[in-house]
Formats: sequence, C-alpha cells, structure tokens
Amino acid sequence: MHTFASLQGLWTPDTRVVAAVSGGSDSVALLLILRALAQEGHLRLAGVAHLHHHIRGRSADDDCAFVQALADRLALPCDVAHADVPALARQAGQSLEVAGRNARLDFYRHAMDRLGAHSLALAHTRGDQAETVLLRLARGAGPRGLGGMAPRSGHRIRPLLELGRQELRQWLVARGETWREDATNNDVAVVRNRIRHHVLPQLAFVNPRVEEALARAARIHAADADVLDELAGAEVERLVAPDRGRVTIDAVRLHLLPEALARRVVLRALEAIEPSRAYGWEDTDAVLRLSVGAQLDVGRVRVELNGGFVVLTSRAPSFPAEDTADREGPVLGLDVPGHVRHPAGWWVIEAAGPMPRAVAAPSSPNQVVLDAAALGRHLTIRGWRTGDRVQPLGLGGRKKLQDVFVDRKVPRDERGLVPVVLDAQGRIAWVAGHVVGEPFRVTPSSASVVVLTLRR
Repeated sequence: MHTFASLQGLWTPDTRVVAAVSGGSDSVALLLILRALAQEGHLRLAGVAHLHHHIRGRSADDDCAFVQALADRLALPCDVAHADVPALARQAGQSLEVAGRNARLDFYRHAMDRLGAHSLALAHTRGDQAETVLLRLARGAGPRGLGGMAPRSGHRIRPLLELGRQELRQWLVARGETWREDATNNDVAVVRNRIRHHVLPQLAFVNPRVEEALARAARIHAADADVLDELAGAEVERLVAPDRGRVTIDAVRLHLLPEALARRVVLRALEAIEPSRAYGWEDTDAVLRLSVGAQLDVGRVRVELNGGFVVLTSRAPSFPAEDTADREGPVLGLDVPGHVRHPAGWWVIEAAGPMPRAVAAPSSPNQVVLDAAALGRHLTIRGWRTGDRVQPLGLGGRKKLQDVFVDRKVPRDERGLVPVVLDAQGRIAWVAGHVVGEPFRVTPSSASVVVLTLRR
C-alpha cells in the first residue's frame, strides 16, 4: 500500500491522517496498516473517525462500541458523531444512500478539524472500484466517470484502491484481528450490492481476475480524461469568450474539433453560465447538433446558433448582486502542499510550502505569500456567498466581498468564477487574484510561509 500511496502522493512523513472506520474488515485493515506505516515514520496517524448513522439499531450501536474499543486498544483518539440518516433522508426527499453520504462528508470535515488532520483515509478497495466502474458504465458514463474513484479527492484519500477485500481479510485473520459484519451489505435491493453478489461473479467466468481488469480500466480512463481535459482547456481559451452575462463559442472552429474536445468545450461553456446544474451527454449533443437560427434550453441556459457563434445566456431569475448564495459552484479541499482544479477546468490553485520566510515576492496578482501558521494545512476553495466578508490587507475593518468586486470592477457574470480560499476556521485568506486577508499577512515573526498560485 505504501508504494501505491507514494506514487499517488497521498502523504508525506508530516501528513496527519485520520482513518474513517466503520468496523468492517476493509476499514479495520486500513486503520491497522496506517498505524504500522505511522510507526515506520511514513505518516502521522491523527486518530479514528466513526459516524453512527442510526439505521441498523442495536447492531449499529455495537459497531460504534467496537470501533471505540479498537481505537482505545491502539491508544488513538476516536471522534464519534451521530446522524439520524433516516430523518435526514425524509426531510430532504433523498434515498438513505444519498443522505448517508452527505452526512458522512459533513462529519469528515468536522472530524478532520477536531483531530487536526490534513487528510482523511477511506477504505475503498479494488472491489469497490470495480463496482463503481460497472455502475457508471451501465449509466453511460464517459472517460471521466469510467475513471472510477480517484486515489485523492480533495482531502479524502483512498490508499487501498489496489488491494482486494479478500486479501485484506486474510491479512487480518493472520494477525488474529476481528471485524464487524454489516448485514445490509447482503441486501441485493441495493444496486451496488447486486453488482457485488451477482454481476461480478458472473463476469468472473469471463475473466477470473475481473476486479483487477476493471480497476486497470479505471486507471486508463482517468489518465485519458486528464489529457483530454487539458487539451480542452486550451481550446476553451481559443474559442470561448464570456461577455457580460453571456458566453459565446466560435461555432466554425468548434465543429472542426474532434468530438471528445468539442463536447468538453460545450460543457465548460454551460458550466460557466449555470454551474449549479450537472450536464450530461444529451445536453452537449443537443448543443452540437443545433442548426443555424435555432435555439434550445438546456436547464436554465438558453442556447442559440447565431452569426457563426453559439451564444449561451442564462434563463435563471435575475438576482440582486448580493443574492448569489446558491450559485457559488463546487466546494473543494486543498492540502498544503498540493493543488486543486475546478471540476470544469476554469482554474487551478497550487499551494507550495510551508517554506522559509525568505522567498521571492509575488510576481503577479495571481500569486500570494501567506503566513503558514495562520493559514494552516487544511484549506477550502469555493465561490463567494451571501454575507461573505473579508478583512483586506492593510484595512482596519472587514468588508463585504460584494463591495470588493464592485470596487475592483469585476463584472457580475464573472464573480462566480473567482475562487475564494478559506482556512479551517472558515476565514477568507485570499480572494484569488484580488485581495489577501489581513490575518494571513507575512510579518517579521512569521517562521514559514505558503505560496498560493492561481492559474487559469
């Protein structure tokens, strides 16, 4: 596992990792392997995180007690929280699976903060990856979807992706370790369980090593998708132009592109106008098939082919300048050091450091040097929200982010694409390309610094 983690850059000897442990064999093995690696100096194990979902009654209580006892035996702090997932599902009109996932993601963020961790390790295995690929294949996913789960997703890492569930169980048995069995994993009414218990065994008649084959296919698709996204980014720079509330695409050049790139260009244009909606193959196909003089609506985006240009405009209700709380786009995690890319490819933010204070001054507004101790190692990147306030460098008080945009003459339709960098306490450290937060400035007492760079 450590070789895989090293190749993927999942940790350094100074990385504080918290293990998400349900009590099942995969997560118990994850915890014990991480502990062994920490003892060898490869990482620092910050503790254990366990969420009680309140779905399986007494059995879930016993899972929680098992995890706490395991953490106590290993002399590790254990962060336990409770979430009434059935109630959350009813309130939001969601399935238990979706509500549970959302509850876990929220818990993970808080557990990392409470345990002072840089990363949270999840126990997804090669089998989980194979199931994910088959699920997405059945839904008609493209290369990015068929790339499966990434070894790293923001602050979440998956060190076990190249290991099988059976070999992990054999490893535990050889060491006299036990685990908890979750009876719901045998419920074939759940689609993923049906794939695990019925589809994969049938595919094993075709290829006995089907899990490895599907995991390998995922790596190939993910690598291909990275290259295609990079090529598409260059085409976006050439063909796509935002223009005060609308986006235009050079239609002639668009249709000369290979289909894989053309679809990605259209996708990014749609996301630039209305980032809150997920777009699919049918949406990009409809845009690419649009005839001269025709128009169509893709969600809340109006698309027209006019004068050699595909013109996209928003059909969303007209919001006051400050009322954009639900339109900020994705919320992403960023480790220091590390980098994060906007899902649509509009920008990349890189974090270098911590490093000695004697570094070169920023070369442009798209690069800043901040105090490492004030900033911390656990950052969040998102768009601006209603009520956001920042204390700009050199200013005594705080200022509405909306007023910052007005003062700096940032067009209203471009504000949603400005990354806002926050520390673990939710304080705005940098409005990328615009202002630095006063609490993060470098002073003579700063021992080390972090360099943040925005690339578009």
